[in-house]
Amino acid sequence: MAESVRLVLNRTAEHPHVLHREDCPSIQHQVRGDLRWEAPVGGFEILETYEDGLALVGPHEGAEQTRNTALYVTLEDLPRLGRYRRCRSCSPDAPDGAPPARVTHRRVETLAASDVGRATVDGRIVRIEHTRESTTVTLENGDALTLAHGETVSFLKQQPTLQ
Repeated sequence: MAESVRLVLNRTAEHPHVLHREDCPSIQHQVRGDLRWEAPVGGFEILETYEDGLALVGPHEGAEQTRNTALYVTLEDLPRLGRYRRCRSCSPDAPDGAPPARVTHRRVETLAASDVGRATVDGRIVRIEHTRESTTVTLENGDALTLAHGETVSFLKQQPTLQ
């Protein structure tokens, strides 16, 4: 029985996440499980200063030491991962991730009667109720989403039709 290929999914702050081969040089710190310091504020502090102008620097008090860890996935896991892109350096032998969702976002406080009947990623809107604290959006399937002002609703973009 063949062993499944192990890949590493790098969950970066920006989307989409990046898929790497296990031997990719850009993520070896995760594969090795290197230690890193995470300081709450300021990061590092000068512990001692020398006459030649050099200084001994160390982590700020309250810093925590954590390990970089790799998130291993197999080819069979890829369909469940959602959006990702393949690393440009190591180009893993894996299919491309899901295409970006074609959506537009609207803040809930801007929703109006004209939005009733529109399709969102969660379902079609049948009712919109605004209060001072929040907006409740009721969907065709009966779900009621209560969202605070500033939160958004994602509408599906209309595909252009060829005539």
